[in-house]
Amino acid sequence: MSATRLEHQLIEQLALTQQSNQQLTQVLGLKQNYEHLLVASNQQRLKKVTYETMQQVIEELVETWYSKLDDLVYLRLSLESSDRRVYFQAERGKRREWAGIHQFQEQIVVHETLDSGLTPRFVTLEAFVKENDYLKKELEQSFFQLLLVNVRDLALRCRQQHQELELRFMESEMELAKRIQSMLVPKEQLTLNSLRARSVYAPFTYVGGDYIDYIRVDERYTCFIVADVSGHGLPASLLAAGIRTAVRAVLQKSISPDEVLERLNQLLFEDLSKTRTYITMLVCLYDAHEHALLLSRAGHPQPLYLTATQRTVLPLAGGIGLGLSPDSTYKLEKVPLKEAGFLLMYTDGLVESGRKELYRCLHTWQHDLTQILDRYGKEEEATMDHVETYIWEKTREGQQTDDMSVLIIQFQSAEEQLFADADVS
Repeated sequence: MSATRLEHQLIEQLALTQQSNQQLTQVLGLKQNYEHLLVASNQQRLKKVTYETMQQVIEELVETWYSKLDDLVYLRLSLESSDRRVYFQAERGKRREWAGIHQFQEQIVVHETLDSGLTPRFVTLEAFVKENDYLKKELEQSFFQLLLVNVRDLALRCRQQHQELELRFMESEMELAKRIQSMLVPKEQLTLNSLRARSVYAPFTYVGGDYIDYIRVDERYTCFIVADVSGHGLPASLLAAGIRTAVRAVLQKSISPDEVLERLNQLLFEDLSKTRTYITMLVCLYDAHEHALLLSRAGHPQPLYLTATQRTVLPLAGGIGLGLSPDSTYKLEKVPLKEAGFLLMYTDGLVESGRKELYRCLHTWQHDLTQILDRYGKEEEATMDHVETYIWEKTREGQQTDDMSVLIIQFQSAEEQLFADADVS
């Protein structure tokens, strides 16, 4: 082999080595850039980002990518709608279309159904890059894809954080609504000369659509009301709170249960029909002079009546619920309290187990409460306590599917009432 040929081969080998070194230097440079971009991505993920700061963070990411990719002459990243409307965009460099420039475009979906400036449908990237070798082009493409993924994740993270804030706010609002509603439910026992009453209330959710109340009208009359607004949750609870105001307004003009229901229906009908809601209600008026109960019901469950000789569901005539017809009328019925005993007014959550199980469930309540009455009947305070405890235990045993309210009314016999009145006078 001649010296000239050997020298020529060495020159070629040196050129190949230099070319390989240049490629290796480029790869190492790209690797460093990639590592730097990964660090920037991780730092961005550690930041607390909100909708208010999201655009600023996107600007920072675009600036980082633009500054670290040497061959990049133009970079635009945009948040877009399904019809390609731009909600926001960040640009760097100048958009040039000339020889030796490679254009890169890619788009990824942020959310399949949402489409707004806060949660766009797409993130779109457009870049102009100086022509370079295949390896470098492939690496740069992966850099752009990384930027797209980062911005998509950023938008989704903002949405998640916003939802968490909304959830916490909603929970605090619901907690406040729960406290307000609990303030409207009677907590103290009502004690009259020959009658006592307590309430048991357990909403299915934070707040419920049951309304339970007793109102001392005057020395002679006391009004007891249990109602159930169709539906659950906050809408039902708002209507239940409205019933309280309406009841007190109506009682200023009329105290007869049938008239109370008619007036309430007239007062609430428009609002109830607009919201496609109705209310079932049982109104009971205690007359201390006659020691009797006057009752009317609007589609509400019939109350349980328990004395020494009668353990039954009172067969009260039932009108339709409030809000179903503007001209509804209701029947008034009178129950003289000859024997000592209990009247339980309740919402259907107490016996909520399906229509087929309703009568069997009522029979179970009747049977168990009768046993309590037989065992503790002579101890008035103890009997009331045991009835209340039994209701709570029974409610916790089952799987509650509705709001549950019970108004427990304990009354003395007519004879005991006469002695009680004589002692007072």
